[in-house]
Amino acid sequence: MIRTIRTLAFHTPSLSVGMTFFTLSLLFGSWLGRLPEVQLALSLSEGQLGFALLGLPVGALIMMPLSGWLGRRLSTGQAMTFSTLLFCSLFPLPAFAQGAWGLFFLLSLVGLSNSFMNISMNAAAAAVEREYSVAIMSACHGMFSLGAMLGAGSSGLIASMGVPLQAHLIGVSILMVGLHFYFRAAIRHLPAQPSGPLKKQAFEWPSGALLGLAFIGFCIMIGEGAVADWGAIYLRQDLGADPFLASMGYAGFSLSMAMGRFAGDSLSLALGNRRVIIGGSLIGALGVLLAILADMPILAIVGFTVVGIGFSSVVPLLFGAASRVPTGSVGGNIATVATSGVIGFLIAPPLIGMVSEHFGLRSGLLIVLCLAVAAGVVAFRSTATARS
Repeated sequence: MIRTIRTLAFHTPSLSVGMTFFTLSLLFGSWLGRLPEVQLALSLSEGQLGFALLGLPVGALIMMPLSGWLGRRLSTGQAMTFSTLLFCSLFPLPAFAQGAWGLFFLLSLVGLSNSFMNISMNAAAAAVEREYSVAIMSACHGMFSLGAMLGAGSSGLIASMGVPLQAHLIGVSILMVGLHFYFRAAIRHLPAQPSGPLKKQAFEWPSGALLGLAFIGFCIMIGEGAVADWGAIYLRQDLGADPFLASMGYAGFSLSMAMGRFAGDSLSLALGNRRVIIGGSLIGALGVLLAILADMPILAIVGFTVVGIGFSSVVPLLFGAASRVPTGSVGGNIATVATSGVIGFLIAPPLIGMVSEHFGLRSGLLIVLCLAVAAGVVAFRSTATARS
């Protein structure tokens, strides 16, 4: 893990990509931290908020058939710069929404740019790994976890200081644009992704192996999104935790995610991608089961922490595996896996909410458990996860 962190810190191309991961998650964490404030300001019921939040996966889905096409026409650095500036420009808009439909539309724009940025930065990480023979994909996702922790954690402090939501989101967006331009020279010279012949069509139909990787990513990211958005509510409402203990569920999950991701590259070298993906999926499922069966907050917190340990390295390894699938372009393959993961992460809040409204939150978390087991089974049967 120390070697991976040293590579990320002192190798400028790697650091520029890692800070792009940090940028995306810090902004998104800032939004999530003040989401209850948005619901209150717009007087939205849980059902109305759930509908509005569907704008994020809808935007990501719209981006899916276009991202591989754009990736073949832009250099690695151009794609990362364009997507970062686009996301930072659109990110504050939901704070100006005037109702559920307006919030849905503005979030769909954010979801579209979020998906494009997610795809471009993962493609850049894969290009850096290939060009410089370094292992940074998992560490870059560790930077994502750190950004989410800082963004969500700082939101409460900023809100307590009376800073309006619009000013908060605009301010952090400007800061992240400045951070991007600080690394602009390194980003401009990022290595290119290998690609096949330029095709006229924008859409590439994914192979069976790639669909398997996309399905695993979808399942795992639904779990990540569910813990992020419903973990504290589950601890508070179902297990009677006080506000501090309720916040510890996501804190433990995020901490174990970050540590696991910084160690993930070394772990995959020692055990192989396939074992880490299978084991991580099943360990995550075990953590969800512990949280569901818990009768006291501390056990659920331990469960969510175990989920983070299990899930931490799965998604980064999926991107690496996607970049090595022999059919399709590298950018298009990464786009497929990245988009399926983004959709899973963004669809988790409304999906779990709708199930919980009728059957209870434990039933909603049971979906996460079943999907994690399904991810492990698909990984076991997939040949794509076995490639090193």
